[in-house]
Amino acid sequence: MTSGTGKSVALRILSVGLAGLAAGCASFVEVPVETPLQSKIDVKAFRRILIAGFATEPGDAQVDVVPETVRLLQNQLRSNTQLRVIDADRPPLTDAIEQATSELGDPGRLSGAEREQYRLEADRLLADAEFWRQIGEEYQNPLIVTGRIGFQEQNRSGFQAQERVVRDASGRPVLVRGNRYLERKGYALAADFHFIDGGTGELLHKEKFTEEVLYGVDQRISPLSSYFELMDRLLPNFLGVISPQKIRGTRILLR
Repeated sequence: MTSGTGKSVALRILSVGLAGLAAGCASFVEVPVETPLQSKIDVKAFRRILIAGFATEPGDAQVDVVPETVRLLQNQLRSNTQLRVIDADRPPLTDAIEQATSELGDPGRLSGAEREQYRLEADRLLADAEFWRQIGEEYQNPLIVTGRIGFQEQNRSGFQAQERVVRDASGRPVLVRGNRYLERKGYALAADFHFIDGGTGELLHKEKFTEEVLYGVDQRISPLSSYFELMDRLLPNFLGVISPQKIRGTRILLR
């Protein structure tokens, strides 16, 4: 019995050793893979899509984000979906907000109370199902994309923790922790997209995205360049709401 048990143990050890040797001699192959992601809303009922414009903060004129965003989204939808993109002469929401706030005067010179009234009028229109039903009827009941978008410069200067190695009197390295003041500026993009059924005016889905980029004070980056950089990050997520996407990656296989 003892002899048989010893042989069994020895065979197991030999088997493990051979497996380890085989693994050591094996090669690894990196294989590209794609993981499909389903869209968040079903757009099969729609043949057309209308980018109806966006509400913004009054007087924010660093970048004219509404027409820029409308053009970017239209181009992406033409390239990446089967929906027919409607080219409106003017974004309907833009016209409606201008009419609703015409008595307030120049958006760049509004008082605090007037700015709040401006926001409330924009919110009222975004939530008005009858308004969107009428817009949908005018454009043959498309899927409507609207919402809010904001782009702002931010001052992110301040103290940051840092570590450095110095030598003490005896020449030994010593880790020193401290704070250093850094001057940095940044830009933030916030987009709150509403997806509306043009046939009923009802809200189908809301999706909020935020992106931020920071620069050193010596970097001379224009606001428009920063806006496009941030939109490049945002666009795949926007498309993922209405169109199936694929995440590309790699997998390691043992050969």
